[in-house]
Amino acid sequence: MDPLAIKFEEEIRAKMLHAKKECRYNPTRFNQMIAKYGGVETAKRLIANALQTGNTSDGFTTLCLCGRLDLTMENSVCKPEYQSLFSPEEIAYCKEVLG
Repeated sequence: MDPLAIKFEEEIRAKMLHAKKECRYNPTRFNQMIAKYGGVETAKRLIANALQTGNTSDGFTTLCLCGRLDLTMENSVCKPEYQSLFSPEEIAYCKEVLG
């Protein structure tokens, strides 16, 4: 696996632990998706679903209500070091929902 993809996955896994502690949010489905598809593919699938349905994920909504958009997968997608992993459309979507 690409070292950058591994770093991205490690970051979003660490964010899950913070979300569990700080927001009492346990993203079970998100964790299952990462185990099955890996971090980058999970992000791509969730972004594609959001673009298709017009709805953000439940996790994004929960973290938004907790005031912790910094813990979202979308926040990580927007980081300059990870942008080579995603398409311009995926990055634009994440920037848009982060406001």
